[in-house]
Amino acid sequence: MYWGLRRIFAAHPGRPVEVRVDNLAALAFLHAWQNGGDRMPDGYETRPRSQGRRPSLVKLRMYAEYTPDLTFVHEKAHVGNPLNEAADSLAKLGLRSLRGRVPVAEVPRLVPLWASGALAEYRRGRERG
Repeated sequence: MYWGLRRIFAAHPGRPVEVRVDNLAALAFLHAWQNGGDRMPDGYETRPRSQGRRPSLVKLRMYAEYTPDLTFVHEKAHVGNPLNEAADSLAKLGLRSLRGRVPVAEVPRLVPLWASGALAEYRRGRERG
């Protein structure tokens, strides 16, 4: 989520952003962070990474806390919403890539194809009704 928001904020600075989240535990963390909380998921290491970089969840917490026009809402999973289904598929693609089942070099080619297909399907659904 951090990496996606980072790109959105860079491309559209100052615009309101709504993130739809299908994981209620993740949504609870995001809402707590918006209210100044700093608790992380059990076992998540918050020490700086290599070259002193902050961990992604620490950076996401900062976005949640300090970005006023950023909202997080619940999106029910697996009910046919094409954007939610695409997000689920992209997450699985990432895991398959990390596990060596999909070549890492294929991910940059596949992600835009899947995302644009899901967005087109979502838009068609909105036009119909």
